[in-house]
Amino acid sequence: MTVTLRAFIAEGLEAAWKDLRTVTQDLTQEQLLWHAAPEANSIGYLLWHVGRVEDNFIQRFLLRGDEVWTGRGWQERFGYQTRGIGTGFTPGETEQVPIPSLELVWGYLDDVREHTLRYLSALDWSTLPEKPRAERFPQWSIQTILRQLSAHANQHLGEINYLRGLMGLPGALG
Repeated sequence: MTVTLRAFIAEGLEAAWKDLRTVTQDLTQEQLLWHAAPEANSIGYLLWHVGRVEDNFIQRFLLRGDEVWTGRGWQERFGYQTRGIGTGFTPGETEQVPIPSLELVWGYLDDVREHTLRYLSALDWSTLPEKPRAERFPQWSIQTILRQLSAHANQHLGEINYLRGLMGLPGALG
């Protein structure tokens, strides 16, 4: 069986998304917002952050267009105007990110993923070594960005599973 690079990358991103949904689908609003310590991130914030990073990397960084967050009205639905993606936020700033409901967060994440898959389906794979924003991030190629998206989602998946354990919830991944 021959697997294309496109299928391999899409499958990796889809698997991380599926696992994120699995570990969050049964959470209450209280569990979504729970903090293990005053400066620790909540599961809701981590989910929002994963979506913001992917949205930013694909829509703004690679395509140089409007992010799904702003272009499709998600910031209004969340009631939170920001261009920030959560990286480098202080504990106070993370607390300001509203997480109205799990359904709203997943609505945004699904919209982001739809746009990511559309980008991947049209990507000319010979361009993977190109560095689309060499003036700002000279070491980041398209390949690096796609790899980072998968690693980033899986990193936060591990954190979310850990937070479930701290809340006394059973593991959600077999």
